[in-house]
Amino acid sequence: MKELLIIRSVSFQQLDKNIVAIKEEFKDYNINLLTHEHGVKLAEKYKWIKNIYTYPYKDSFKYRNKVNELKDKRFEIVIIPVTNITGAGFLNVLNYSLSIKARKRIICNVVSELKEVNIPQILFMNMKSILISVVSLICTFISSLIIGLFLPIFLFFIKKEDIN
Repeated sequence: MKELLIIRSVSFQQLDKNIVAIKEEFKDYNINLLTHEHGVKLAEKYKWIKNIYTYPYKDSFKYRNKVNELKDKRFEIVIIPVTNITGAGFLNVLNYSLSIKARKRIICNVVSELKEVNIPQILFMNMKSILISVVSLICTFISSLIIGLFLPIFLFFIKKEDIN
């Protein structure tokens, strides 16, 4: 059978809803789950899961934080559940999915729609995120300069008018 890995990036309540669609769509797959240490006990309720892998780090999913058990594994599909429609806010999990050998990556959104994302799309999301950060930094710098230069002048004229 083909192997599928779900990276648990959502609550178990949402995962319970997503699992129905995932199992329906991927009937001929062994389903595996990657979860943080605190989620292992809760994940054991899914008796049909072939393997539960533990993400041994306390912080959120990061590309550089590899799971040794997955190093030599290859999955047909990696599924990333997200708590919204678009997957916004889950870039770290999408990036982490790139550290796992897989043929396809699929986002499963809050209404259990399955949407494939490829490596160029994930890289584009990273570039867009960096661009937004740079633009925000530039805008913050410019507005700080404007406020820093013109506010004292403006306050000086207000104070001068109050004296007269």
